[in-house]
Parts: sequence; structure tokens; C-alpha cells
Amino acid sequence: MTELAQATIQRNSDLLAIRAPWESLWREAAQYCMPRRAPGIQGSVEVPGEDESRLFDTTAVQANMTLAAGQMSWMTPLEAAWFAIEPQNAAEPDEFKRWLSRGTAVLRNTMATSSFYEAIHEFYLDRGCFGTAAMYIGSSEKRVLKCEVWPVGTFVIDADSDGRVDTVIRSFELDARQSVEKFGMDNVHPKVAERVAKNKDTRSKIRYLHAVLPRSEAERDGTKKDPENMPIASIYIDADHVHVAELSGYNEFPVMVSRYLRWGSGMGSLYGWCPAFAALADVRQLNVLQKMLDAQAEKAAFPAILAPDTLEGEIDANAHGITYYSADMGGAKPEEWLTQGRFDIGLQRVQERQESIEKAFHVDLFKMFAGLEKQMTATEIMERSQEKLIQFSPTFAGLVSEVYNPLLERAFNLILRRGLVEPPPGFDPNNPVMPPMKVEYSSRIALALRAIPAIGYVRTLQRVGSVAGLKPDILDNFDFDAAERQTAMDDGLPAEYLIPQTEVVKIRKLREQAAQEQAAAEKAAMMAEGAGKLAGIKEGSPIDKLMSSGEL
Repeated sequence: MTELAQATIQRNSDLLAIRAPWESLWREAAQYCMPRRAPGIQGSVEVPGEDESRLFDTTAVQANMTLAAGQMSWMTPLEAAWFAIEPQNAAEPDEFKRWLSRGTAVLRNTMATSSFYEAIHEFYLDRGCFGTAAMYIGSSEKRVLKCEVWPVGTFVIDADSDGRVDTVIRSFELDARQSVEKFGMDNVHPKVAERVAKNKDTRSKIRYLHAVLPRSEAERDGTKKDPENMPIASIYIDADHVHVAELSGYNEFPVMVSRYLRWGSGMGSLYGWCPAFAALADVRQLNVLQKMLDAQAEKAAFPAILAPDTLEGEIDANAHGITYYSADMGGAKPEEWLTQGRFDIGLQRVQERQESIEKAFHVDLFKMFAGLEKQMTATEIMERSQEKLIQFSPTFAGLVSEVYNPLLERAFNLILRRGLVEPPPGFDPNNPVMPPMKVEYSSRIALALRAIPAIGYVRTLQRVGSVAGLKPDILDNFDFDAAERQTAMDDGLPAEYLIPQTEVVKIRKLREQAAQEQAAAEKAAMMAEGAGKLAGIKEGSPIDKLMSSGEL
């Protein structure tokens, strides 16, 4: 166990060296965008509110909050269904599909009553400010879903050969009493247990590491399903005493790490780039500008005075104050001094910097969404927001692959193991992990992004409609069935509301057969009517003679 502790501590040190170049950038971003988080960076301890006192403009703070709130409202809303879990294979039996539908409803309710939505908001704030965020999804006796954000600066990450985060080591502190409460008297280091037993020095802190990383096949016994042989290892290390306090594991990776955008290549690409970094130059300058404008405004409100030395101590600067000076002094009298600055030019520069910062944080996108009429379709929204959505699309795609998909898979398996959902057909209780599933996202941002291709389709219809009157066969170039089905789903229509295409083919064949039968019946009726009329022609009549002669 000592070797495991030493190896974990050494790996943490190696990863800290990779993280080191980012720490000063995180620190500065926190000061301007999220001052309350600044004391947590690099483990520093400061007086609460100290960083706020350095701020002269809160545009970046407000922009980051708008970005986080916009993602909450438009991507993971508490009040609306934003995801549905479906089988990867559409040919799965209807019984299994209905089971997944029931499980989705239970998962939504469980997430709504857990700390998930509180944690995801903090998670979004970290992504916008630091470019990297981590959220732990666990379970406890009291809570089915235990969701907590691990602050930036308290963890290091590593990635596999595909660039996906597969290792997280978090650093935190507990005092001796808390250590015993969490790990048990028999599992903490003997010196810690002794301090608690003697009630001596129980408040001093102990530094712990929590390592979450994959286990190799050599480290696992495939015949066992205990925590020590699960595919993901969980190792708690008392770093002060080089002691393993707990060794267990997970069936799925429990830490969702998101990078807003990936940074370059090489070792530095482990961490993410974000709006705060992109706007940092504007944020710095804006803070200085506001500080200078505050000074100018103060000087304009309370101007400096130039006065002759003969009036020293005699000038009354109060409201309605009167200062008397001798007429023999000529033009030597008190006057304002150096108050001719151009406040309007400074204000214009401030507004330019504020707009640039808000653009970096996609504030214009979410403000536009908030101002749109609710009855608008996703396609109508797209027509107004296409350019802004395309700029936001890369980070949304990253969220889906790095956070939403693994998070929902992890949470679904947790409620399944807790018995909140009855086991599905063929479920193996000895291997309580669901096979890969497909998640269909139905948030407003997801629908708006999916509606982008529909813009081209709508424009094509408008153009083709004007040509079809002159050249009807132009319509033969388009598969309107496929286009309309896809557009309906992109507009938010549930897939189950659409009749399967095989059934549509059957319906059309029956309709065509019915039309043919009706046409045949009408033709037969016409022929019968004609025959009847022919049967009524009198023999020897002029018409009969013409028919007989073959002239008619």
C-alpha cells in the first residue's frame, strides 16, 4: 500500500508541473471574472472581498454569469425535458423502448430533486472563467445522486491516447476528526487515529489526494465484482503520512471534466481555453479605463482650484460658499484647474470594450434568445441567430461528448442499481451496467443547432416553388418525404409522432389500389350505362341503319 501511495503522490506531482503554466492565467481570470473563486486558485488564502476591491468594472463578471445562466436555461433547463434516452438499435423490441422511456422519466425526477442543477450552474461558471471544469457524480446512503463541482486549482487531469480525460487527482484537506468520520478509525493513519483518541490537535489539517483513474487488466480479477476490481479505481491517499486511507472503485468514470475549447497541442492541451482568456486584454484595459474615468468624474464633480497665494486658507469650496478677494488683485482670483478632459471619448472606449467582452461570452446570443417570441419555431429562431449559433456550436459539441453523454449514462446506472427503475429484460444483476445507449437532446439550443440545415431547405422550397409552375418536373429532383420528416424532428417533433416509413409505403399502396379499384368501377359503370343506352335503339331507326352499315 505504501508503494501505491508513493506512486500516486509522484503522479500528482508530475501532473502539477504540467498544470503550473495555467495557474497564473486562472488567477488573473478569477480576479476579473469570478473574484469569489480567486482565493481557491493555487491554494492561496486571502481576506474575502479583497479581489472585489480591485475591480472598477464588472462587465466580465456579469457576462460570465449571463453565459452560465443562458446555458442553464437553453441547454439544461430544470423546468423542461432536455434529454431522452433511447436504444442505439432502433430495431429493439417495443418493451425495451418503453422501459427506457420510464427510466428517462425517473432519471429526470431524480436529477431535479438532487443537487445536480445547483452544481451544473457552478460548473458552467467555471467553464466560462477558467476553460476547464470538473463535476463529480456519485451516490451515498442519503442521496441517490451526489453532484459536486471540484474547484479549478484543486485538481489535475490526464488524458488517454484519444485525448479524453481518464485521470483526475483532487487535492483537499480534512482535520483529524473529519478524517475518522470519512474513512473510519481503522483506516486513517495511526498518528491521526491517536490524535482523535486523545482529543489532541484534532483541528489541524491533513492533506489528502483522491485519485480516479482506470485500472489495467493486470490490476483486476475478472471473476470478482468488488470495488477493488472495478474498471475505475478510487484511491484516497493521506499525502502527509504517505498512507492509503481507502481503496475502492467505480463502474463508470464519475468525474465529468469539460474543456470549453481545446488549447493547441502537446502537454498544454490537457486544459481548456475559454471566453475569459479571449477577453482578458479587453478586461484589463476596461478596468484601467473605468478607474481613470472614475478619477475624472470625481475631479469634475470636485474640481481642483488654482488660486493666488494671497487667498491661502480663505477659499470657501462649499455649496453656496462665498470667497472674498481684493479688487486690487486684478485678474488674480480662484478658478478651476485642469478640468477640461474629454469624458465622452473615454466613455466611448469603455462601451467598445464592454461590447467586445460580451461578444466573447456569447451574451448577444442569449440576450437575443431571451427576446424572441415563445411561439417561434426552431427554424424561425435559426434565421435570426444562425451566425451566432455556429460560433457557439463547437463548445456545445464538447459539452455533449465530454459531459452530457457520460453524465447521463453514469446517473442512469446509479438509479438502476438503487432499484428506482425495475431491471430491464435480460438484465444481469452480476454486471449492473447498461449497454451503450443513445441520448436524444431536445433543449432549445440543441433544436436550434439541428435546425441549421433546415434553413437551406426552406430557401430551396421558396426558390423551387416559383420555378415549378413553369417546369413541374423540377420537383422530381427532391425527396420531400425525407426532407419533411427530418425537418419535423429538427423542429422538436418527437420521433414517435411520425409514422414509420414502411407503414407509409403500405398506406400509399393501399390508397393507390383503392383508387385503381374505384377507377375500374367507374369505368364499368360507364360501360354498363352505354350498353343500356345502346339496347334502347329501335330496329329500323336511322341510327340503327347507320350502325348496321358501319357508318356510325
